[in-house]
Amino acid sequence: MYDQAFGTEWRTLTDEELIRRMYALGVSTALGAPNQDEFERLRRQANTAYGRSVLQLSFEEGKQRVRNQRGNFETKADAWEALVEQDEEVEEVESAVGMLRPTENTGVPGAVSRTTLLDINADDLGRLRLPKFLHRKQ
Repeated sequence: MYDQAFGTEWRTLTDEELIRRMYALGVSTALGAPNQDEFERLRRQANTAYGRSVLQLSFEEGKQRVRNQRGNFETKADAWEALVEQDEEVEEVESAVGMLRPTENTGVPGAVSRTTLLDINADDLGRLRLPKFLHRKQ
C-alpha cells in the first residue's frame, strides 16, 4: 500500500513530507503491510531527538486511527483510501488555492504539525521587556 502510493525512491524530504509519510506508514503497518526499512530510513532523516519523536508520534497516530475506525471499512483498501489517499486529494486541492488550514481531516495530526511557537519575530527583545501594565505612571 505505502510503496504504491508514495514510492521509496527519494533522496531528501521536507519535514512536512516526512510527517505525512510516517503517518501513512503507520496506517499501512496497522493494515498488515509493514515496511521496517522505510520506517528506519524516514527516522534517519530527522536530525534531532525531537524530530524523531515527532515522526514516531505521527507513525503511532496512523496506527491508532486504523484501530479506532477499523469497523467503519469493509476492506483494507477502503481504510487506506479513507485515511490516507482521500486526505491527500483534499490537501492538494486546498493547497492549490492557498487555503490549507489544519483540520482533523488533513491526514496529518495537529499534534505533530510544525509549531510556530519558536519562530523568530521581528521584535525579539519585546519578550524581555516589562509589560506596559507593570510600568508606573509618573
